[in-house]
Amino acid sequence: MGLKSQLQNIFEQFNVSEKFTDFQIFYSGHINNTYLILTKEKLNYVLQKINGNVFKKAKEVIENKVKVTSFLQNSNYKTLEYIKSKNGNFYIKDLENNYWNLCYYIKNSQTFTQVTSFKISFEAGKITGGFLTKMRDFEETLVDILPKFHNMSFRFLQFEEALKNASSKREETALEWINFCISKKEEMTILDKAILNKEIPLRVIHSDTKISNILFDKNEKAICLIDLDTVMKGVLHFDYGDALRTICNTAKEDEKNSKLINFNFNYFKNYTKGFLESTGNQLTKNELKYLSISPKIITFIMGLRFLTDYLNNDVYYKTEYKEHNLIRAKNQFILVNKILENQEKIENFIQKTTS
Repeated sequence: MGLKSQLQNIFEQFNVSEKFTDFQIFYSGHINNTYLILTKEKLNYVLQKINGNVFKKAKEVIENKVKVTSFLQNSNYKTLEYIKSKNGNFYIKDLENNYWNLCYYIKNSQTFTQVTSFKISFEAGKITGGFLTKMRDFEETLVDILPKFHNMSFRFLQFEEALKNASSKREETALEWINFCISKKEEMTILDKAILNKEIPLRVIHSDTKISNILFDKNEKAICLIDLDTVMKGVLHFDYGDALRTICNTAKEDEKNSKLINFNFNYFKNYTKGFLESTGNQLTKNELKYLSISPKIITFIMGLRFLTDYLNNDVYYKTEYKEHNLIRAKNQFILVNKILENQEKIENFIQKTTS
């Protein structure tokens, strides 16, 4: 069965009356695939395939998303709207253990993989902060989809295990960045310790706030967060840091020319203004205390995960060529160094903005 026939077959198992005509590859992430479904009636949909081999709780991923979006809809907060299948569930499971979910396409919307204006960075901060503020009132239980997802100590254990089993060729090729990771271990586990000591509260967070997971209208005004596959309990620093990791990077995630990589401090300022405007006085003293270190930590953990997968022979992330994960890792670590060059300015700006 070709892809078009497969998508039509899946789409028609949902509770929709529109006639499938065609599709577009809407977004292809590191793990899951998303398609824009076009219909004869011009009411279009977004169909997502969740990789059941990576997400062992794929059904719960979808159930979490529905709980969160239903709560937001009931709070008159703009969000995605999911559609039930004809069997009464919000998902279809295929023969390859993949889970599919369907939502309405929001007309005249767009996403960005890189930021091109101060307005986009400000709006991104505002919508992310607004989401976190709204979710403070969420009381339902969510399944912990990816335990220890942002836990640096856990990611170092995975890295050390991968290093132990890596081929000599891959270890040699990645040696500079292996040594970089080892040298930064103490510095990058500060947030872990603060969480362990219960210095900062756990909240329901998005957990994957890269810029491409924010939907904008044609005037660059943020509409809502999308790709809610990883909504779960965590600290808001994960969302704040991950957004800045992509918003302030002046190069693509897999850019081969590393000289193009820098940290855009003006985008940082605009994002932070929007974020703090939306969170208002909702942040605790300790949350503010650790906010400035979250960009370097979340950027580092992403690099560590790419490097770990490279040492494991690329078993987790999709890759297009042999050194793809190493390039990704290297770029994150270069960005960490660029953030460190700006660290004092980052701390001063947050302190000035919140005083």
